[in-house]
Amino acid sequence: MVTDRDRKVIEFIEKFNVATTNIVAELFYPSLRVAQNRLKRLTEDKVLKRDRDHFTNQYLYYLKKPKQLNHCLLLVEFYQKVSKYVDIEYYDKEVTIENLRADGLMIYRYRSKKYIAFIEVQISNIPVDIDKYRKLYLSEKYKKYFPVFPKLIVISNKKMPDNQDFKIIKISEDLNNIQDIIPS
Repeated sequence: MVTDRDRKVIEFIEKFNVATTNIVAELFYPSLRVAQNRLKRLTEDKVLKRDRDHFTNQYLYYLKKPKQLNHCLLLVEFYQKVSKYVDIEYYDKEVTIENLRADGLMIYRYRSKKYIAFIEVQISNIPVDIDKYRKLYLSEKYKKYFPVFPKLIVISNKKMPDNQDFKIIKISEDLNNIQDIIPS
């Protein structure tokens, strides 16, 4: 039997394409053991599929295995970790604004102030395309969607190009500096 909580987990995995046992446990269940039991049941009932990540030894749950598994995992881990520090009011993957396609868009609140941010994950050797954001900024077409130009959160270990036009927050791939999204 699929519970309401299970449905929320399924919707979450549908939205992010993949999630680990620990992420699901932290976000939806009272304990890791309960999460493991429910996820095992959902897998046995063929609601979810799973593979073991041999690096972390955790199970990865999905409906359809994503082509860019590490990319998707980094986005969902970012969501999990950032939700500890801020109240996420809106989060969506693969958002298109005008001609710009961002990996994610997040609206969050910190100390009763609202912030908007594009999210870009860059784990390949291709440099982060800051120019597409600069073009949107300079065209001012973002004003049809947002009152201010969103910050750009880049999750990458690569060097960032210089930018004076808008705020870029670089988060390392291990997410150890996730607190950098918190305004000072």
